[in-house]
Amino acid sequence: MIFTTRGRSKAYIPGILNDGPEAQMAIKEILTSSAGYIIVILLLIIGLNYGIKKVKKEKVIEPTIYNKDLNIDLTGQIRYIDYRNLVFGISFKRPITLVALGILLLFSLAYIVNRGNIMNQFESGYLIFIGIVLLSPLITLIQIKRLYKTNKILQEKLHYRLTNDSIQIKGETVDSTQKWTRFYQVRETKKFFMFYHGKMLATLIDKQMFSENDLREFQEFTKSLNLKRV
Repeated sequence: MIFTTRGRSKAYIPGILNDGPEAQMAIKEILTSSAGYIIVILLLIIGLNYGIKKVKKEKVIEPTIYNKDLNIDLTGQIRYIDYRNLVFGISFKRPITLVALGILLLFSLAYIVNRGNIMNQFESGYLIFIGIVLLSPLITLIQIKRLYKTNKILQEKLHYRLTNDSIQIKGETVDSTQKWTRFYQVRETKKFFMFYHGKMLATLIDKQMFSENDLREFQEFTKSLNLKRV
């Protein structure tokens, strides 16, 4: 239907003009559908990005040549907040976690639009799923704090000696020397170097312990190691 006001034509759509329940439902459906599309697109992008990274990892990266004598001494303690952020970030950047959060958002949007049917069909399972997803970050934080408090090495001020052959770590309860060849993987984050002994076990070196020149030198050295990089 078309009507005219002061020479201008306007379209009349039943339920929209008077802001009735049909209009509110229509707007809600449009917004939730748009948000749903955005979430699906983001999940697809995450999957594509993960696939690209996997392909890159499978490529053999030739180590560079390092002809200098490495001799770096470091002293310091890994702070809890840095350790927490490191472990928490790695845990929740995994694709499976991001997909679970995306699915939760999609279910939440569906619940907003069609609350009755969702509750009738999936009430118990949906609530359990929400509980698991919402509680998992809290559980992870509790576990990280427990790990930090029970690991005596993290409580100590440590002295590191980095040479071409090995890394030596000394503290009140630790005195170990590990050759670089004993590690199989290295990961560099914003604040740490992580040298992996196994999938879930790594030696951490805090970047804050380095001087600016030593940090650049060690980064160059790590590229010469025949280790998998992630």
